[in-house]
Amino acid sequence: MKKSIKSLEVHKGDSVASESEVDLYQILESLPDPDVKMKLTPQQKYWWYWFGKEFVKTKQISQLDLMHLQKAAFWMNARCQAYFEINKKGYKGLVQTFEKGYTNITGHVSVVEKSDKHLDEVSAHFGLSIKDRQKLKVESTPDNQLSLFDKFLQSKTP
Repeated sequence: MKKSIKSLEVHKGDSVASESEVDLYQILESLPDPDVKMKLTPQQKYWWYWFGKEFVKTKQISQLDLMHLQKAAFWMNARCQAYFEINKKGYKGLVQTFEKGYTNITGHVSVVEKSDKHLDEVSAHFGLSIKDRQKLKVESTPDNQLSLFDKFLQSKTP
């Protein structure tokens, strides 16, 4: 008899994970509200729901992935605030000029660059862009071919 993957034990260090810890690995069917302990601002909560809808559509997000959703909400909010400041100041929002005439990009531009980097990481994690989805594509196998995992389960059954 073939065991379901749900009936397998999840090991954590030297012990078996508790049932509540195993729940962290279950695929989410709907997006939960952000945990209060995440301390998200109202603006960040907006991005939590905005990204979360898309993450749930991948049918691959689990409870443990919610930290990536928190990261996406934080950095998207930071990016929007930085753009607001840049747009408010016009060109001076992009370039700071010092007393001696030296110039440099502003901290707001640095925030945009940093947030883009973090958002790209989140996108890659969930395969949200066309490029990322191509990387995550799983090769299809013929119906009559067993996976290594299936072979392992068959060898364990009496």
